[in-house]
Amino acid sequence: MESNGATADTHRGIDWPAHGGNPFDSALPWPGLLYWAHEQPSRVFPADRVPSADELHRAIPMGYTTLSLMARIALCHGGQQRRLWPEENRPTPRGPLQPYQLLLPATDTRRHLRLGASWPVRFALRDAEELSARTGGAVLVCQVLEFHNWH
Repeated sequence: MESNGATADTHRGIDWPAHGGNPFDSALPWPGLLYWAHEQPSRVFPADRVPSADELHRAIPMGYTTLSLMARIALCHGGQQRRLWPEENRPTPRGPLQPYQLLLPATDTRRHLRLGASWPVRFALRDAEELSARTGGAVLVCQVLEFHNWH
């Protein structure tokens, strides 16, 4: 059971890659990577299993959107960090997004939400704790690794 009350099976987003996990599942033993496109996350997958370009094009249809590859950094709930994964020393891409992004899960009545966060990472973590305290829900902290126009 996840800290936000959802199980790993309740992923509401791009249902890919197969056997991937719910990005908001704190029980996954690895931090993992995920894609963000069409205002929703993909399933999370281990960093050593980055899909091929052909598979990515088949799984996430191109359209007037952007595609971001992100690494999970931390999961907060109720104003506290529930899980902090070790941050690897990755270069931050240059682009229109802030290096750290906060993701809020979709509900029955609300869509996913992605918000830029302050940096360095300690400020992004502080923002996530504050946001999760105010909403009472889960907030996932991610680092942007790649950003592409996807159309």
